[in-house]
Amino acid sequence: MNMQRKVVGKALGYRPMIESELTNVERTRAYAGQARIERYARIAATQLREASRTASESTGRRAQWFCLHVEKGHEATVEGVLDGADVEVFLPKEKIFRVVRGKKISGEYPIIAGYILVRIAPSAAAFQSLKRQKHVIDIVGGPYGYHVVIDQDVAKLQALTQAPAAVRMATDKTFRQGDKAEIIIGPFAGFLCVVTAVKWCREARAKVMIDLLGKVFEIESMPLAFLQKL
Repeated sequence: MNMQRKVVGKALGYRPMIESELTNVERTRAYAGQARIERYARIAATQLREASRTASESTGRRAQWFCLHVEKGHEATVEGVLDGADVEVFLPKEKIFRVVRGKKISGEYPIIAGYILVRIAPSAAAFQSLKRQKHVIDIVGGPYGYHVVIDQDVAKLQALTQAPAAVRMATDKTFRQGDKAEIIIGPFAGFLCVVTAVKWCREARAKVMIDLLGKVFEIESMPLAFLQKL
């Protein structure tokens, strides 16, 4: 899904230009930009062939879910590239309403910023092709291999994102900095973490540190409803 943003308020008097209204220079720039986008898509599709649905079906290996760590703010871009290359991808999103300059704005944003789920038939070539993509930092895992997200946890997260209020669930209001917790929902379900900060807002969130088989990493913003205090 692409990120959508809707402004509720007075309609703007704006109409996009059509091709006949462009100057020769503007038309040349537009064509060149589109050509770059198409060329990048072809390169990505070639690189990601081993991670595609077709590769999973042809090899006969069981496809599994893995978690990509991507640059924050580029989740939708990576999602689009992977989807265009026929890689099964899931970016959990929530709808957030904001008021900007007196206008109500709604948009869809990643529930856990910086992370995307992909379902592939595991192989060295498939993993390498994913890590080679722009804005992809790494595949979540420890020194003994990449973290496999079980199908049941993905299904639960998919059900939550399709609900009217995906993360507006009961939260433990006693959480404080330094508390230990178990993650009970999402791609990191079953792992223990330490809460390093709590942000109390309409949908309370926490910054947590996770020790994944000896490799420690931080999640800047996780719904507090995804945590169970120990």
